[in-house]
Amino acid sequence: MRVEERIYQIALGLLSGIGSIKAKLLVSYAGGLEAVFKESKKSLAKIEGIGSVAIQSMNREAALIRAEAELEFIEHHDIQLYYYQDVNYPQNLKNCEDGPVVLFSKGTVDFKRRSIAVVGTRKSTPYGKKMTHQLIEELAGMDMQIVSGLAHGIDKTAHEASLKNGLPTLGVLGHGLDYIYPAAHRPLAKKMLENGGLVTEFVSKTPGDPSNFPKRNRIVAGLCDATVVIESAESGGSLITANLANDYDRDVFAFPGNADQEQSKGCNNLIRRNRAHLITNAEDMLNVLGWELEEKPEEQSQLFIQMSEEEEKLVRIFREKGEVDIDNLSHKAQMSGGVLSMHLFNLEMKGLIKVMPGKRYSLI
Repeated sequence: MRVEERIYQIALGLLSGIGSIKAKLLVSYAGGLEAVFKESKKSLAKIEGIGSVAIQSMNREAALIRAEAELEFIEHHDIQLYYYQDVNYPQNLKNCEDGPVVLFSKGTVDFKRRSIAVVGTRKSTPYGKKMTHQLIEELAGMDMQIVSGLAHGIDKTAHEASLKNGLPTLGVLGHGLDYIYPAAHRPLAKKMLENGGLVTEFVSKTPGDPSNFPKRNRIVAGLCDATVVIESAESGGSLITANLANDYDRDVFAFPGNADQEQSKGCNNLIRRNRAHLITNAEDMLNVLGWELEEKPEEQSQLFIQMSEEEEKLVRIFREKGEVDIDNLSHKAQMSGGVLSMHLFNLEMKGLIKVMPGKRYSLI
């Protein structure tokens, strides 16, 4: 593909005052992407549904300059670009009128997989975390991925549970791919790149302003075949995502909670107003979707099947030695400190080992 075409694609999403719906109208009625940037403003102003004020203020020159710099950034950092007319653009988002003009992704992203959004409050309770882990553990082994927003609370728990159970997981960001917000989730985001990845419509240097998160939520809802709300107060981002999913004619599910708990009011309201199916486990959701729950082997844990050779080696050492400090473990396994730390982190995320004072480890 020509470099100029990629620059036009990125620039289309950067036009001032032109959202994704109007941007797609411009391409459709102007006669193509390039024409949006070469036709006179007077000619473009005649397109119904755009408006002359928006045309006059869209600043095409600045958008092209910024897009050229962004193309250099994504090429340098091995970031994938998806334009809404590309064959590899997510089909679910193609069906959304307000789907983003472009998406950027990093990691091992596969938009062809079945996708379930798991969302909820940032102030999650032990109950919410428990139900999140239970739901995703029951889905382990299925050909699907878990999508959330990499925020505190239920989002973080959903990503962590996915990694623990070997399910790919996508984090949809409300900012560019040049940093991670919240910063405390950087290690988690890095791990997600190995089995899933990060997705955004925002160019680099775009801060995580609150106004960006409803836009992020529409991508979460639009990408997914269904949305599950674990816990939610009476208002919040997870309810925005659920309502958007309903608007996109996608199935929405919610776990009920105690009537006197603030973090359960949003879910209970969704269920009461028939805006979400009541579920208590993964099977309830799969029955509504018409998806079959795949049987898991009884004798051998799915987690062990998915261990690498190096991880299996470490587990054998733990079985033989019990509790081991990191220096002796490095010597016994003949692994450098950096490599060993990576595999220990993987085993910890899979729930197979625990960390104790003095940099000592053992099997759980």
